[in-house]
Amino acid sequence: MSHCYRFDRFELRAVERVLYVDGEPVGLGARAIDLLLALVERSGRMVSKNDLLDLVWPGLVVEENNLQVQISALRKVLGQQAISTIPGRGYRFALPMVRDDDSLPSRFTQVAPQNPDALIQLPAENVLSVLPSVAGRLWGRDPDLAALHREAHHPLITIAGPGGIGKTAFALAAAHAWCREHRDGAAWVELAGITDPSLVPTVVAQAVGLPSGGADPLTSLVAALRPLQLLLVIDNAEHLIDAVARMAQAITAAAPGVRLVVTSQVALKLDNERLFRLSALSVPEPGTPLESALAHGAIALFADQAQAADRRFALTEANLDEVIALCRRLDGMALAIKLAAARLPLLGLQGVVTRLDERFKLLRSQNALAPPRRQTLMGTLEWSHELLSLDEQTVFRRLCVFAGGFNLQLASAVAMDESLDEWAVIELLGALVDRSLVAADGADVPRYRLLESTRDFASLKLDASGEHWLMKRRHVSTVAALMEQAYAAYWRTPDAAWLETYGPEIDNVRAALDWVMAHEPSLAVDMVGASSPLFLLLGLAPECRRRCLAVESQVLAMPACAPVARYWLERSRLNWGVSNTLMHDFARRAAEQSRALQDDVGRYLALRCMAGSGVLPAAQAKNLLEEMIGLEKPAWPPRLRLQRQLATVSVLRSGKQLEQARRVCETLLSHSQANGLDAVVSAALADLAALSLAVGDPDAAVQHCSDIIARGRHRRDNFILHAMAIKATALFMQGDDEQARGALVDFAAASRSRDWEWFGLYSGLFALLAAIEGRHETAARLLGYADRAHQQLGSRDAHAGQAWERASSLVNAVLPLATTSRLAYEGAQMAPEAVCNWALARVDV
Repeated sequence: MSHCYRFDRFELRAVERVLYVDGEPVGLGARAIDLLLALVERSGRMVSKNDLLDLVWPGLVVEENNLQVQISALRKVLGQQAISTIPGRGYRFALPMVRDDDSLPSRFTQVAPQNPDALIQLPAENVLSVLPSVAGRLWGRDPDLAALHREAHHPLITIAGPGGIGKTAFALAAAHAWCREHRDGAAWVELAGITDPSLVPTVVAQAVGLPSGGADPLTSLVAALRPLQLLLVIDNAEHLIDAVARMAQAITAAAPGVRLVVTSQVALKLDNERLFRLSALSVPEPGTPLESALAHGAIALFADQAQAADRRFALTEANLDEVIALCRRLDGMALAIKLAAARLPLLGLQGVVTRLDERFKLLRSQNALAPPRRQTLMGTLEWSHELLSLDEQTVFRRLCVFAGGFNLQLASAVAMDESLDEWAVIELLGALVDRSLVAADGADVPRYRLLESTRDFASLKLDASGEHWLMKRRHVSTVAALMEQAYAAYWRTPDAAWLETYGPEIDNVRAALDWVMAHEPSLAVDMVGASSPLFLLLGLAPECRRRCLAVESQVLAMPACAPVARYWLERSRLNWGVSNTLMHDFARRAAEQSRALQDDVGRYLALRCMAGSGVLPAAQAKNLLEEMIGLEKPAWPPRLRLQRQLATVSVLRSGKQLEQARRVCETLLSHSQANGLDAVVSAALADLAALSLAVGDPDAAVQHCSDIIARGRHRRDNFILHAMAIKATALFMQGDDEQARGALVDFAAASRSRDWEWFGLYSGLFALLAAIEGRHETAARLLGYADRAHQQLGSRDAHAGQAWERASSLVNAVLPLATTSRLAYEGAQMAPEAVCNWALARVDV
């Protein structure tokens, strides 16, 4: 192969990467030179656009216009006739050339498909640099490669990440892209098989093809590297980190032409080091369309590896959500995804997914030539674990009790013991983050987490240590104390600030509740009551209702006490709009116990739920409001004092005192907005929307509902369901039946995602839709369902009742009574999903 090309008045010197015209150098950029070399080396032949993109921008995804820009730059220098365009296909170098092989300089770069462990020794004056070949496409890393390229001017870059994330493949792709930028090429040094730190300089020298050994191998290596312009990649440095750091410091100080790239699970911690943390491959959200999902690295890698393992496999819309769930459980880890895909021929996709709980048996490579630590997921994690100190291992295994992450305070509370104080745990946690075994999210107040596979591995170590029960119990105690703190703060803290502090702990709360229910159910009564506001503000009331029901037998066996009183209060609050009867009955129990305990706040809140339940006569409900006034204290925080206004609006609405209710509601809205009480703001807007309907102003109702829906896009607002249903009611009032149908479609989807909460309250609207559209038999069935739902609720919302009556009138005008009775009985047995299917069909099913 020639390394000097002459054509017309030009001379292209490949190794110098310079184009001369009439003996004078021309100022061309590196990409333009790469493009010119690619064309002249294939002179007279058409080179496709895709081939040129791969040759000039290896490992990167770039737009075709980048190629056109470089072609234009070359034509300005060489002349328009120098490069011919083959329309729709590519380009051809058209100038006649004279080749001169005698101009070959003493150094050259070669990239060859060699084994990464192979060492090539050449005289120093003829450095031959060999990179391992790239084994297949690097999926999902184009943005990372582009980000790394922006750091390319730094003399030392450490690519850090946990074992199995794909650091080696990523560094290799970068090395192939960068090797031409260095006069003396690139060298690859694999350290995984080296255990003696003193051998590191010698192994590097051998890999580069330099003299090695002597009394001071590091000094000899640095001296030999000093004149070179070389890309030096050190792979798997974490177990020799101190030796590699000393070498890197010496090389960057004395050999400015050498660029170092190091892969490691831990940083070198040098002043001139640029740390590049490689994150997991991206995983899309469930429900993402197939084409969009394939743009995520985890899905693209799985599809590629699955087809390599089993050519019958195809990623389709039908199996996509299952693949997304699999990749999410594997944390987007490249090695784990590859090992899982390799199991498809034997187990099938469903078999792989169902066996993930035994991932360390499942995820084993069939490639006997792979390094042991890459043959199994367990081997990869064991390699990382063995590099930890005993104290690091202790903290690492104890952190596995956390679910969904943790902060410094929680970590310290769980991991501390007699020999590890709070500061020791903080330092050890920092070391685990440095070693990529714990991930930090980068927020101002960071949260930490173990990836799922790492957490499962740590759990095995915790079991082996004999600390499992102790750490689980400590986790429960820590979370319980946090929830008591959260409950006290809830009444005096704006929603956003409160959720920012306590919202991230929902998975820890769930894990703690699951454990106490299985091992110490008596502790669950306190915890479920304290955590109820968290479930409520996160839009998870159905889940909290189920958890409350699970501990009811424990509560009934307990004497009157503060935890029991709070339990009944929170159960009442959780049943608002779901069962007015239960809301009242639970609140009555809470009021009785709070009165006996002389707990004014608890009694006040219980009275609010009783008065607002809608099941009491108006006079009795007003008496409860008067009792609340007698208990209220000026020093109480706004959220607490506003509970009486909430109850007052409900009582006034029930008594048809609509104008008074509206004025109280507007005051409530103003105060809640001023104090950052987002949930109360939504409650006030929902009441205003309902009041607007009651006074015949559907336009105002639609506006209030739209405000709630817009607010709910940024938080899981409990009142979105009410807003959607009230909006549908208003649209029916306006005669816009098609828009009302759309609102009910949205309402059904939102209800489905929230365990059909409040679906029964507004189910009469679905009967009205069917009746208006002339589907009278369907409407009769849906009236039966709505009637049963309202009976269970204990009362009927006024507007829902009007919808039921209007639908009933339309049905009775067409169908005989015997038919409507029979169909209503059938409808009463239906499940919510069936109700939606019947209601939203365009014709009778």
